[in-house]
Formats: sequence, C-alpha cells, structure tokens
Amino acid sequence: MEVHSLQNQDIDLLNELQPADWDDIRPYFYYYTSSNFCNPIKISDGGKTVAVGTIIKHQDTAWLAHLIVHTEYRNQGLGKMLTNALVDRADPKIFKTIYLDATDMGYPVYKKVGFEIEMDYMHLDGNLLNLNLKNPASVIPFEEKYRSEVMELDRITSGENRELIFRDHLKSSLLYLSDGIVRGAYFPGFFDRYIMADLPEAGTELMKLRMRVKNTTKLPIKNQPGIDFLLNNNYKEVRRSKRMIMGTKREWKAENNFNRISGGLG
Repeated sequence: MEVHSLQNQDIDLLNELQPADWDDIRPYFYYYTSSNFCNPIKISDGGKTVAVGTIIKHQDTAWLAHLIVHTEYRNQGLGKMLTNALVDRADPKIFKTIYLDATDMGYPVYKKVGFEIEMDYMHLDGNLLNLNLKNPASVIPFEEKYRSEVMELDRITSGENRELIFRDHLKSSLLYLSDGIVRGAYFPGFFDRYIMADLPEAGTELMKLRMRVKNTTKLPIKNQPGIDFLLNNNYKEVRRSKRMIMGTKREWKAENNFNRISGGLG
C-alpha cells in the first residue's frame, strides 16, 4: 500500500469508491485538487486507488474530509492509515486544532487515532417549501462594504479564520440586515449552502430561501431555533453525525450555524 497525492486524472475513477448515500464525491475532489489550501491524497494497491481523503487548512485550524475506503478493503487498517497520513500533513506548530465530521462507520477509527467528540450534527429531511419572507427588504445581495462584517460573523460562528475558502463565494451570497448591520449570510453556491446568523430570525428567514431549492439540512444540535423551525415545517430527523476534534479546543457559536458548509468544513 502506498500513499500519494491525488491528481486530477484520478478523480473520474473515484466512482468506484462512491458511498451510496453521499452526493457525488468527484466535484468535491476537483475543488480539493484546485485549492492550494487542500492536500488530497490516495492510498493505492498495485495501481488501484483503494482509499482517498483530504485535509483542508485554514489559518491555524484544519479539517479532514471525504475519508473513504473501498468496500473491498475495509477492516484492513486503511482507515487508520489514511487518517494518520492526513493528520501528518498538518504541522502541529501551525495547526493547533483539527476537526472532522464522523459517520457511525468512521467514528471508531477516529477515536483510536485520538479524536474526541465535540458535538453532534442533526441531519433532517423534508419537502421543498416556498415560504414568504417576513420582510423581503431585509435580504440583499452581497455588497463589498459588508465584507469585513461577514467574515467577522463567520469567525465568531466557526471559531476559525476561514477567509480563504470564502473568496470565491462572497459575491454570490445573500445578506440579512437589521438596522444596517449584517446579522446573517446565506451562500447558495457553496457546497451544502451554508447559512450563518447571530440573530435567530435572520437564520430562519435565510433558511426559507434555502428550503425553496434544498430539502435536506445539517446543523449543530445546539441550534435549537433552527431545529424547531425545521420541525415546525414538517422536517424529520433522519440521523446524526459526530463533530470530532483533535488538539486545542476553541470557542465557537454552534447556535449561529443554520446549515453547515459541508462535512469537511463544518
């Protein structure tokens, strides 16, 4: 078994590793290979790709994402090998905290490597809904003058400096303003359509926009206003996943996250 960097030409063949209940993984890996803050890798057996994953690096934190082992190669220690190889790509002098979102299958592996549970994400499904906004004038397209407010809101929400990953998505975002202040933001083109807000009404109003085009939601279990809003609109909990951490614990606002970016970014 050998560990190598994943290349663009490898990606189209990843359908052999595609988990049945996940979105197509290939667009994600094209993103990883084209982003200088990501280090996607593969484990090969005689030229065959049998495991893949990536590490996504922010200023001083990192996330592991899309760790997948071929079904024919499971229970052979490849999950642990893959996880360790990714962790080793984060200089501990720089990246004090590493996160990941664990499925039930991956959780025992990550626990053995040294990750701890921080919080659960709740996954809910429902129907597409076309709900009217209470005050349509409160939602506006992104304007450059609000850039610093948006990034500060994400810093408070995530506890991380994630400015690099937002540079291609700010211009397509929608902002929720209250008294001229940014209280929420929705990123309709960013993976799972991230929503953050430090005002519950801002979060639920932006959720209305997302619910018109997406009927699955994933958010931290500590965001009670968001969960209540979904349940009141006939969404149902379908499963949970575990947000796990290795290293320094950080202050972040789970209640501000009304839909995460993705399993690999929180």
